[in-house]
Amino acid sequence: MLLKLDQENPEHWLVAEVVKTLRRGGLIVVPTDTVYGVACDVTNEAAASRLYGIKGMSSKKLLSILCCDLEMSAKYTKGIPNTLFKILRRSLPGPYTFILPASKELPRVMRKERKTVGIRIPACPITLAIVEQLGNPLLTTSLSIGPGEWLGDPEEIEDELHGDVDLVVDGGVLFSEPSTVIDFTGSEPELVREGKGPVDFI
Repeated sequence: MLLKLDQENPEHWLVAEVVKTLRRGGLIVVPTDTVYGVACDVTNEAAASRLYGIKGMSSKKLLSILCCDLEMSAKYTKGIPNTLFKILRRSLPGPYTFILPASKELPRVMRKERKTVGIRIPACPITLAIVEQLGNPLLTTSLSIGPGEWLGDPEEIEDELHGDVDLVVDGGVLFSEPSTVIDFTGSEPELVREGKGPVDFI
């Protein structure tokens, strides 16, 4: 099912329909400020397992969580130091994935092999509205179809994933560019992937 939302002012009642799907354990496709991703409610263990299974992913693979603010992010990490908090506050919402030590709030399937989590607060009104109304982050993985290639047209996504996901949220065609990934789990920040967004703050 394809559900089109206003990109700047997403309709509350349509957001509520998306949230109903998530609360039932559904998988959805959502836009971000970088690429489309497959997502589920991070607190739903069965949905998280299904998300890993849909792409044949190992639990070793780092997935990200989409949050609506830093307060929500903090619950799923082992604390955010003040110096890092200032960086995050300046950079987010934005096209960044910050890798941080994970807390036990994350699904067990995600914590089997990894002790880190990627935090995203995308500058995307649709996804922020969904997460805020849900009250939990979305566990997500990008819709890549090969190295450096992502699906960016919601109609193509619906055709490709029909039957594998419960809902495709149409936020318009994205000219996909991955997020910049920065690892903050070591003594110094490490640029893992340079994507969308400047990196002059590290």
